[in-house]
Amino acid sequence: MLLLHDISIKSKLRFIILLTSGFVLLLASTAFIVNEMLTFRRSMVQDLYTLADLVGLNSAGGLLFKDNKVTQETLESLKVNKHIVSASIFKDDHISFSSYARDNNSTQITPDLSVLHRLAKDINTSEIYFFKDDYVEVYKEIFYEGEKIGTTYLRSDLLELNERISWIAMITILVLMVSLLFAFLLASRLQRVVTKPIDNLLHTMQNVSEKNDYTLRGEKISHDELGELVDGFNRMLQQIQGRNTELAKYREHLEDMVIERTTELAEARDQALAANRAKSIFLANMSHEIRTPMNAMLGYTQILQRDTKLTDEQRQFLQTILNSGNHLLGLINDILDISKIEAGAMELREENFYLNEFVNDIAVMFKMRCEQKRLGWRVETTISQDVMVHADQGKLRQVLINLLGNAVKFTDQGEVVLQINHLEEDFYCFDVIDTGAGIDSSSIENIFEPFQQDTAGLEKGGTGLGLAITKRQVDLMNGKVSVVSELGKGSTFSVYLPLPQGVGDVLKEVEEQRISHLAEGYHVIALVVDDIKENRNILSYFLTEIGVEVHEAVNGQDALDKVAAKMPDIVLMDIRMPVMDGMVAIQHLHERYADKMPVCIAISASTLRHQTQPLLDAGFHDFISKPFRFQAICTCLKRFLQVEFEYKDIIENTQNTSEHPAELNLSQVVLSKDIYHRLQEAAELNDLTDLEQVIEELSLGENENHKQLAKTFQNLLANYDIDGILERLGNIQYE
Repeated sequence: MLLLHDISIKSKLRFIILLTSGFVLLLASTAFIVNEMLTFRRSMVQDLYTLADLVGLNSAGGLLFKDNKVTQETLESLKVNKHIVSASIFKDDHISFSSYARDNNSTQITPDLSVLHRLAKDINTSEIYFFKDDYVEVYKEIFYEGEKIGTTYLRSDLLELNERISWIAMITILVLMVSLLFAFLLASRLQRVVTKPIDNLLHTMQNVSEKNDYTLRGEKISHDELGELVDGFNRMLQQIQGRNTELAKYREHLEDMVIERTTELAEARDQALAANRAKSIFLANMSHEIRTPMNAMLGYTQILQRDTKLTDEQRQFLQTILNSGNHLLGLINDILDISKIEAGAMELREENFYLNEFVNDIAVMFKMRCEQKRLGWRVETTISQDVMVHADQGKLRQVLINLLGNAVKFTDQGEVVLQINHLEEDFYCFDVIDTGAGIDSSSIENIFEPFQQDTAGLEKGGTGLGLAITKRQVDLMNGKVSVVSELGKGSTFSVYLPLPQGVGDVLKEVEEQRISHLAEGYHVIALVVDDIKENRNILSYFLTEIGVEVHEAVNGQDALDKVAAKMPDIVLMDIRMPVMDGMVAIQHLHERYADKMPVCIAISASTLRHQTQPLLDAGFHDFISKPFRFQAICTCLKRFLQVEFEYKDIIENTQNTSEHPAELNLSQVVLSKDIYHRLQEAAELNDLTDLEQVIEELSLGENENHKQLAKTFQNLLANYDIDGILERLGNIQYE
């Protein structure tokens, strides 16, 4: 299947259709030839038995009166059948009475006497045949007035059978080739149904990219998923066009203000800050529009991953799709995080969690990354095992991953250390120490500002957002972050945070990959409400697969009707819908059913607290964000309906648990100056197309080190680890 990776979709569709058609035709042709061969063999045997009957009937008198001349004449008459090789008449005592051979000059072919003995002993058998490599033999007993008086033996060649098989095979091959030709012609025409919308969209994207003209629109020629993709692309272009128009108008207005009122710089500054804030609010609100299509992509990928019949290769393809989707979601979240912070929309999502478990998860992640770069890795902590804190675990995780990720990126030798100390009261200190390149004193002041990077950062690549997001998230958690660094000797980033002690229990989500079915004795009726068919399909599939009885509704009014017809245990309802949205529907449910209403879970792509808190205030029991995960759905069932689950047994794949092979010694790799700079430029610009092309050139060369380096880069590119590629390039020489 690797051959299909780099060919066009047109060629892939033609190949799949031809392969399927060819396989089916070949299977049918084989069955036809085998059937014809078996049928003709049976016909041959039957004809030989008939001939043996005639020979026996005409030879009965000669046998009775021991007249050899009569039987010999009967056998000689077989000359008219050119396929009879030899024949014999045997008396009842198995002694040959008369014989015939097609070739008089050749030695007479004699039958197997053991067969004659078998005929004599088996009273239920009067005729026997055998197929050899190039002939067939038949034995037929001769009876006279119910008494056996002898046996007829005939041997025929298989020329007629072979000629028939050859003829059938030629006809079958001709039919197969003509059928494949028609299949190819048909596939060449039908593939346009799929490829033409994609080609049109690609052409539009290229024109937009080359001309920077956001007034262009993709042509919608179908109303399927490809048509929806074109609609989504056009909506994106329309939003960008509107934003550019607004920004252009504002710039013109601002330029006029600067020209006419140069003395009012303070007011101009306020106007610019307001515009920046508007931009940040706009980007934060884009979260809903971005997450809606991502929900379908990641949801269907999770559905396919739960299929136990998938091959390893198919699982790898699905994992690549999931990794790509999560990577895209991560990039979007980075931009949205900055925008939400600037817009004042970033909020804390506090929960109880065990600090040591949290640190161990981080440690496992970076232990492997340090081993890949041959760096030392240590975790030093004074925290006891049972410390439970109440804080935003997700933001703390992102802070440490950003700091540790930078430490590994900028350290080529030595070690990376994570220190955690419990200070007074509820304060904790997290120190990330490395022996890397260090930071110049002139760059430290601006290092926590967006898109600011020192020289080392520009060489290694990246967006320059990591430390900016870290600083703002730490501020949001009422902590502070500082850095001590010396150029060439490494850096120490310190994060001081208040982490209050947790009260109550740690809420753990159920283990999604192991869930098989609702436990015996549990029955759940769920109503899925969403105006988008794909979203309903994903949710319904997840629930039905674990044994939940699922009903669907397309809007709030439809949901009220379905609840009135049959009360569900739980309602999973989208918020933005035509006819009646989720907010109005939940009000009607409360009015009609009061304390007897079902559990209601809101589902939306809007994830900001000022957007989600009104949902809980309106009466929803909980909230699930898009793209939703199977794990979150099962957790809601367990939390609100107190259901239990049956779990799958986990079978470890010993083939995949072997240690990672040692990486290529990068100090032994020498690239040409052209290849090196093309790789570096493509990685720094995040140009995946050029990057794939240069890696392909490396893999096609004869240098084994270059081929192994190409494999390493391909693995990193598959996980969108551009930083990993830049790190390794920094350890490679070029000439």
